[in-house]
Amino acid sequence: MTAPARFWQTPFWRTGALPAALGSVGSLLAQALLALFLLRLFEPSAVGLYAVLAQIAFGWATLALAQSPLSLLANPQRAALAAGRQAWRQSATRWLLLSPVALAAVLWSQGPAPGPGLVPLALWTAGIALAQLSALLAQSLALRVHGPLSVAAVRLLPAWLAAIWAALSALLWQATQASSLLGAALLGYAAGALWLWPLLRRREDETPALSAAAAPDSVDARSERLKFVHTLSDVLVAALLASHWARLHGVGEAACLLLLLRLLGFVPALVSSAWAQVVLSRPRTQRPGSWAAVLTAALGLGLLATALLLARHMGWLPAAWQGLLAYLWPVLLWQLAASATAALSHRPFRFGRARHYTWQCLGINAGQALLVLAPPLWGWGLSAQLWALSLWLTVGLGLQALWAARLR
Repeated sequence: MTAPARFWQTPFWRTGALPAALGSVGSLLAQALLALFLLRLFEPSAVGLYAVLAQIAFGWATLALAQSPLSLLANPQRAALAAGRQAWRQSATRWLLLSPVALAAVLWSQGPAPGPGLVPLALWTAGIALAQLSALLAQSLALRVHGPLSVAAVRLLPAWLAAIWAALSALLWQATQASSLLGAALLGYAAGALWLWPLLRRREDETPALSAAAAPDSVDARSERLKFVHTLSDVLVAALLASHWARLHGVGEAACLLLLLRLLGFVPALVSSAWAQVVLSRPRTQRPGSWAAVLTAALGLGLLATALLLARHMGWLPAAWQGLLAYLWPVLLWQLAASATAALSHRPFRFGRARHYTWQCLGINAGQALLVLAPPLWGWGLSAQLWALSLWLTVGLGLQALWAARLR
């Protein structure tokens, strides 16, 4: 067997990183296809409403999880199924307790005079959040209890189902309302949640904790309170960006920003899912360096930006979406820095600096919240606010990535 063949047959790649990467890349292609459908088949108002509610649901699900998927991988001392059951029960409880706050965000995003469809929108958002938290937990569980095929499929299937359903709704049934897009998202996440089926077993856990010799050396030693505060900070700034941007600048501008974040932001999400999570779940001896992941993410972002510019040059971008390009460069810089941080995010857990990592994230989020809320009060326009926000996040996340890379 040649050296390259032996490299790809190592356990890290064969059972973890490679299937996770293939599944995530396939999911990225589905996200790109869905973005094309959004641009060509749906009006900006429908896309904007869908993007805002999807962001609120994502924040709701993320806060309900309170970093449970990360702890499931970084703390292999507990048996996987027992830890997974506890994580899902706690997350579902938090989902229920947080429902008043999340539904208030839905109400806020609809402006001072919400229409009669508020209740259906709230129900869509709640269902998507519950399905999404289950699907995200299933991705981490798959790395511990499922085979390579499931590791890939749990990442691949949800995005493709959502894209196909959105296309069928618009092309076959002429259903181009936001409810079609919300239904597509719910269908996809519900499919991903099916990989939690081992948690339904009544017999003893057949996936014991790793032995001390085989276990990864990463440990998430943060308190539950600190993890919750970290997650709450992430969720608040994301929900604030989605709902307040729509309120300040209109649904159409929010659609441009959130659609680009959805498309380009999938790259750092891919790096986190297909790289950092796999690194955390594997022993130290199987861990390669992370700079290849950083460079690959930069290449992927560059290709996505080039494709968008080519679409404008070839006249494929509808006139209603021409404003999208004003957001391209600031969002691209932001996501380049986010990708570098995602690729190196496992290192603070390896070197016992998880608390420092969390406090840095809290500081970055505080600056982001300030730059979402304050610029209109200072008289800044949309462009100045967008660039200030982007540069703050680019510099903050870039410095955090350098700090993580220098840990020893």
